[in-house]
Amino acid sequence: MKIYTRVEINMETMAVTHEEFIEYDGWVSQCGGGSGGGSSTTNTVDYAYNSRMAALSEEQQTWARDYYNMWSTYTKPYEIAQAQANLETLPMETNLYKQALTSATQLLPQQTAAAQKFLTASTTGVDVNERMALATADAANAWKDTTAASNRAQARLGVNPNSGRYQGIAAAQQTTQAAQLAGARTQARVGAEQENYDRLKSAASYNATGGVLQGINLLKS
Repeated sequence: MKIYTRVEINMETMAVTHEEFIEYDGWVSQCGGGSGGGSSTTNTVDYAYNSRMAALSEEQQTWARDYYNMWSTYTKPYEIAQAQANLETLPMETNLYKQALTSATQLLPQQTAAAQKFLTASTTGVDVNERMALATADAANAWKDTTAASNRAQARLGVNPNSGRYQGIAAAQQTTQAAQLAGARTQARVGAEQENYDRLKSAASYNATGGVLQGINLLKS
């Protein structure tokens, strides 16, 4: 076997132009490096380092055995018991889940009908004119009692119904009544329009399927 100590190569042709080597016949592991071109060999094996690495490897094996013994003594029995417990409860959990699905399926038509009623009521809304008429009637009825009470009070005070004072009091009451009637109608109209808007907003964001799935999840929990 050739042990090259010097090689010269032509980089253009990649041809070897000169080489120096020694012949070696023996184990490769025992082949040491030359020094100063001579044929003497030196031992490059670090026995102290190899001894330390071997001791560390044995110590790591001891740690692995200790950990395995701990797992085998404590963790393994727990995992086996846990798996057995899960196997025992699995049929009951499956049966409970089936019952929940059956109940949800039976409730589905009712929930769908309720959802349809909700959407219909939300999109239909309330009658704005009806709300205004009701508010006007309520306010007028309240003023009816107020006017009668005021007339009786003026009569007890001896105020002549044909006098200017009485006419002034009546005109002020009529002005106040008209303002309150107008305010009641406006408030009823604004309230009805806002309610219709809120209903449409709820209908737009409502998802019947999501409601049914939420009911199924509640039954499962």
